[in-house]
Amino acid sequence: MKKILLLSVFCWLTNSAFSISLSKDTLFTSVTVKPTVAYINYHGEVRRMARLIFNDGKCYTGGRLVVDFNETKEVYEIPVAATGVQNYEIALPGKTIKTPQQLTVVFNNQGQSYTSRAVVTPCKSNWTVYVLPHSHVDIGYTNVQSKVLKLHMDNIDAAIELAKKTQNYPEEARYKWTTEAIWVVDNYLKMSSPEKQQRFWDAVKKGWISLDGAYGNINTSLTDSRQLMEMFAASQRLARAHGIDIHTMFQGDVPGASWGLAAQAEQTGIKYFLSGPNASDRIGRLAQWQDKPFYWLSPSGKQKMLFWQCPPYSIGYGLKGDKIPNFFNVEDPKPFYTGKPSENFLNPYLFDHLQQLESKNFPYDLSILTWAMSDNAPIDPELPDAVQLWNQHYVSPKLVITSVKQFFNDFEKKYAKEIPTYSGDYTEYWTDGVSSGASETAKNRHASEVLKQADAIWAIRNVPNYSRIDFSETWKNMLLFNEHTWGAYNSTDDPDDAKVKSQWSYKQAFALRAEKKSDSLLASSLSPLRPREGYIDVYNTNMWKRTDIVVVPASLSKSGDIVKDLSGRKIPSQRLSSGELVFIATDVPPFGKSTFIINKGRNPQIKNSPTFKNTITNGIYTIVLDNKTGDIKKLIRNNKNYANDSVSLNQYLYMPGDLLKNMESSGTATITYKENGPLVQSLMVRSDAPGTKGLEREIKLISNVDRIEIINTIDKTAVRSKESVHFAFPFSIPGGQVRYNIPWAAVTAESDQLPNSNRNWYTMQRWVDISNANYGLTWSSPDAPLFEIGKIKTANLLGGLQHSPYWVDFTSQSSIIYSWVMNNLWHTNFRADQQGKTTFHYFIQAHDGGYDSFKASQAGIYNHQPLLVTSASTDELSGIVVKGKNIYTEVLKPADDQQGYIAIIVNTSEEPNHASVISDKGKSFQLFESNLMEDKLKRIDQNFTIPGKGVMTIRIENL
Repeated sequence: MKKILLLSVFCWLTNSAFSISLSKDTLFTSVTVKPTVAYINYHGEVRRMARLIFNDGKCYTGGRLVVDFNETKEVYEIPVAATGVQNYEIALPGKTIKTPQQLTVVFNNQGQSYTSRAVVTPCKSNWTVYVLPHSHVDIGYTNVQSKVLKLHMDNIDAAIELAKKTQNYPEEARYKWTTEAIWVVDNYLKMSSPEKQQRFWDAVKKGWISLDGAYGNINTSLTDSRQLMEMFAASQRLARAHGIDIHTMFQGDVPGASWGLAAQAEQTGIKYFLSGPNASDRIGRLAQWQDKPFYWLSPSGKQKMLFWQCPPYSIGYGLKGDKIPNFFNVEDPKPFYTGKPSENFLNPYLFDHLQQLESKNFPYDLSILTWAMSDNAPIDPELPDAVQLWNQHYVSPKLVITSVKQFFNDFEKKYAKEIPTYSGDYTEYWTDGVSSGASETAKNRHASEVLKQADAIWAIRNVPNYSRIDFSETWKNMLLFNEHTWGAYNSTDDPDDAKVKSQWSYKQAFALRAEKKSDSLLASSLSPLRPREGYIDVYNTNMWKRTDIVVVPASLSKSGDIVKDLSGRKIPSQRLSSGELVFIATDVPPFGKSTFIINKGRNPQIKNSPTFKNTITNGIYTIVLDNKTGDIKKLIRNNKNYANDSVSLNQYLYMPGDLLKNMESSGTATITYKENGPLVQSLMVRSDAPGTKGLEREIKLISNVDRIEIINTIDKTAVRSKESVHFAFPFSIPGGQVRYNIPWAAVTAESDQLPNSNRNWYTMQRWVDISNANYGLTWSSPDAPLFEIGKIKTANLLGGLQHSPYWVDFTSQSSIIYSWVMNNLWHTNFRADQQGKTTFHYFIQAHDGGYDSFKASQAGIYNHQPLLVTSASTDELSGIVVKGKNIYTEVLKPADDQQGYIAIIVNTSEEPNHASVISDKGKSFQLFESNLMEDKLKRIDQNFTIPGKGVMTIRIENL
């Protein structure tokens, strides 16, 4: 039977950001028939659709098309088209095929015959594709942050109006808006009138505005455990206040995520994670995870979140970008109407995309795409019309404008039993941004530990007027510094541009404010209520009895150098070259304090008289420096040298450009004693170094304290050509395995990583441990989180690295570590240069026996959270004591409502462990299992069990 294919009102042109406009006199030279996975309505029948493509030009004169398929021939008359057409849709004859069939078309045009053949394979006829409208939130990048914020707040208003306008559309085409980052919502509500706020919440409850939990598009591997939890605090408070649930997060642009997210799923309530990463820039092998959803099992195996990495978030801009303004260059961009919503839409992109999924045996019949007009762009006001027209024409794939919540609910409801479960860290790629702002990174990391100690002191001292708002705002500043936008889009091309400078100043201020506010809150927490003149209190904010050095500021030790305990026993002390007074405090109680007296008098200036002036020792370690370079030549403990002869330990390495062959080191060193007393010895190494005005490296030991401290200070010169700075830590631990601390857990490099995650560099929280079965060491840095294993794999990583062969897919175990402290290698976003003094602290602790996760965690906490000293007070302490084997308390704080305390406890071992919370003041506590919102979820006994590698939040209240 012959039928004539009438021209549809849909003349679906080939879409591409790179399409070329063809003049009318450009005639086609051949035709290609391309089967698709789409089905269309054709005269009351549902038919498979193919596309006839005119190559190298357009067809203007029409012609006769013969289609031979499925044992049926049909003839179609293609009419004349004055403007020319590059492709036509063909409704293929016959029933749905179950086996591959050949398709042959012959197009007769002006006496010329053109033939094309293709094989049509069976495909799904019931695809549903969810389309998520959003605007990617970069806090900066495209413009100064104030204008970026205004744009995203304007988008909320525009989205509400468009949602209202489209409420009579078919349900699938009704507009919904995803705000992407709670940062936008937080500011919108603060700046809105009560009436506007009510309008917003009405829209949320109607489903017009969709809220996801994350405060921003954060590099989650950079956030420590507490920050990662706080990343969802604002959204959960908003949800609680307005009677809604937020269980989802959407992360745009950022490639990869911390395994710690899965570890806290029950604590935060965030159980669904949609990732819409960057399309190509510095993403390594991440694309291999696209459209492979899985339940992400936590390290404990007791929690999980559903993770889906969809295609890159930039699809909308890629298809429509040449039809709309370049919003990067528009100061006050507004939603733009092309007047042709069906053009530059998902035809033919979506057909090719779904065909690829089917060729990979994608087991589901629904999927999701995001739809954004670029970074920090207005909404696409034509999307509802485009979706409505699409669904009128296509039976499959059907489009649904969606929210993250709707998509995951629909997907899980249909496929929960078929979704695979995986474990491992999705090691992030973009964390290298922190070393383009090394000084601020160090400040931000330090501020986080200070704020945790301030929380603990407030709880230990039981001081009233705990300011939850002040703490919350400080956490937000830390998170926003860890947000993925480090600089402007033209930061490396035009670093002196006023907007570039403004955007960095705004970004930098997050870290500076966090530092200032955390210091202020700590000072407030330590402020004595009833001072004791001449006395000092030394506080221990950890759950173990602690013996360690105390550093007394000169302002608290003006009376003298003599330190005594309350029994009158004199304690050895030493006045440092900085003017500070130090002594060793013994057995400071857990979550408690010890009190000491500073007396008049001066200690005799006892100095060590070492045989060699390049050597220091403290009874546990002996450190020997190379006389010429100042690098560490020997690191000896128990007659074992942990230094590797192949590379110098603590060597400065400067790489101009990105080639290892150009690597340079520091010049001839001058070695002197900085401290040379009975408690503290340190050698100061000064040298010239490329890329700097000078390099100082201090190596410090404390008498009978099992720890080496290294303090490296770079006085950086501004270099705008590409560069990297490393410090080398080659240890000698044959057969050693590398493990490192991530939020709420630890990872063994390679074996605990998901495939296709980053293996070129790693991001630690508090520590890295390298151990074989017999011995090892724990290495950490409060300031510099990035490190590489075995060799410098960040060489050749210049620019965007799209499909680069330099992304590695396997990490060999090695006891050689490189600390990657500075770089400007990316072609965008990073600062062009850094200058001034930046200090990097490192701590090393060798140990007998193999890896011990608890001891590594304890060492990391000690290195990041020193004993605190303040003027003494007579106030009574709360008396909280947490006990248990192989556990540590990450958080101790007053409850936000000040009706108790919150402790977050981590089990470091594979096995369940018992824990208890008691009082050493004779008080009686009642305990509740709790969560991020500090709810009383379940009453628990004083003694309770934490699952292996588990995390528990406990609410503690007085009886």
